[in-house]
Amino acid sequence: MSIDALQEGDILLMMGDGPLSELIAWASDGPYSHAAIVVDGGDLLEASFAGVRRSPLAARVQELAHYHFIDAWRPVDAQGGSCSADDRRRVRDQAGTMLGAPYPVDQLALFGAIMAVRGKWPKHPLLRTLVRFALDRALPSESQGMVCSEVVYRAWAECEVSPRGRLALPIVEGTRGDAPFPAIDWQRLYEDIAPLLLPAPADGRLRGGVPGDVGSLLDSMEAPDDEALEQARQRVLASLDVRGGLRSAGRNTAGAAYHPNPRLVSPQDLAGSPGTRLLGRLMERVGA
Repeated sequence: MSIDALQEGDILLMMGDGPLSELIAWASDGPYSHAAIVVDGGDLLEASFAGVRRSPLAARVQELAHYHFIDAWRPVDAQGGSCSADDRRRVRDQAGTMLGAPYPVDQLALFGAIMAVRGKWPKHPLLRTLVRFALDRALPSESQGMVCSEVVYRAWAECEVSPRGRLALPIVEGTRGDAPFPAIDWQRLYEDIAPLLLPAPADGRLRGGVPGDVGSLLDSMEAPDDEALEQARQRVLASLDVRGGLRSAGRNTAGAAYHPNPRLVSPQDLAGSPGTRLLGRLMERVGA
């Protein structure tokens, strides 16, 4: 489909390139690793490593090196129809209030938030250590910004409509999936997480010199067992429960819709909401 068919408030769900994107999709039992929302001026708005920002839609659908595919989803009203132009304008305005958030949350924090919800642990010792890092990074005290799907969810849930929350997308508690664990490119994983775990100093050079230092750091640590990972998971959920609307396994009946803590919403949750419908695919890399 063409970007000309998009409206303000439409949701863009993407599968990014690289092992962290593959881990996010696996953890959330879906095909997506990133989310953005359509705003005015031919732009999308998203949370990224550089902060909550606007980017041109036309440029995004040309980024074949960074995304396998991009799907467009449209939130609908209670009758399954399109929301009014006024409602969509209010969603756009709410999204704009998040622009420039100074403490963005990166992909590692999104992975940690999803793992806190799903509670499915990989077997590989190195990845179990990475999950522990990710869970710590998902804590609000560690990451003051917002994950990509949180920005999209909050734009609809917190916009100025009456009654407040009327446009919040209902989120359905799904069952834990059994998708096969993806084949991981370890070198690329090191390169992806190096700037997240070992931030570059003022001169722009990575502390430690090479991405492989991250692998050495993780390899030097004892891999956590299931009990340790579950304890870290519960710390994330307990911290987020302070703000209300906690989503946690067992608290809600599978298939029941409810309004979760925004930090715990994943890209796949937006696709699985009964309040959205698929419009079509905007872009797909050949061989994706």
